[in-house]
Amino acid sequence: MAEHEPGGPEHGGDPSGDDSPPGTLTVADRVLEKIAARAALDIPGVVRHRGGVGSVLGPVGERSTLPNATVLAGGARISLSLALEWPCAVAEVSRRTRDHVAAEVERLAGVVPLRVDVTVSRFEPRQAIRRLQRGYVDLPPVREDTHDDDDAAALAPTISTDTGVRR
Repeated sequence: MAEHEPGGPEHGGDPSGDDSPPGTLTVADRVLEKIAARAALDIPGVVRHRGGVGSVLGPVGERSTLPNATVLAGGARISLSLALEWPCAVAEVSRRTRDHVAAEVERLAGVVPLRVDVTVSRFEPRQAIRRLQRGYVDLPPVREDTHDDDDAAALAPTISTDTGVRR
């Protein structure tokens, strides 16, 4: 967890002369991770990716979702895993993401990360991203198992053309 010592801004120019009470601010590492992951999505080219079953049923585990952040040493080091839209300028998007995440963590939590490491874990083709934005979901192929004849008949789809009207 990141902790801040009492202090804050200098009060020499404060017209009221009212000092803030002493205290500390503790920000949980999990909060810093959420801030970093959300800030990464602000950069054009960084996309959200849910792997495995999570793409259909929602995230199964936090680690199957990108971007993903891990905070080490109380916020001094942030490690990011990203999914990027392809094609893109990987080095440029990574640099902009690193700079933006460091600035947002400092702005929102008051913690200055000494290092932000970016790992590009996945590329998402631009066409696949557009399909998802339009609401299409690609389901995994159905595995065809061999069944007994009775089981196959019970599982086979049926189409009824009987409308209940007698002629």
